[in-house]
Amino acid sequence: MSRNFIEIAEEAMTLPQSEQLRLARTLLDRAEASGDIGAEAAWEDEIEHRIYKIDAGLAKGRPFADVIRDIDRRLGR
Repeated sequence: MSRNFIEIAEEAMTLPQSEQLRLARTLLDRAEASGDIGAEAAWEDEIEHRIYKIDAGLAKGRPFADVIRDIDRRLGR
């Protein structure tokens, strides 16, 4: 008989934090390994395109603090 998610999650929460993080990383790595290869390639292309635009002077960055402030303002925080 297999254990259900709640039982496994409750047991995982009793682990030391370092072991919880190790478990989380293992699960995430496995999910990423079985992820959409096409999506990963598309992100690589997008990153290269954005870098090109910045290097060519066609786009410019903004300070992270400004971006967060704008997001907070839009969300009414």
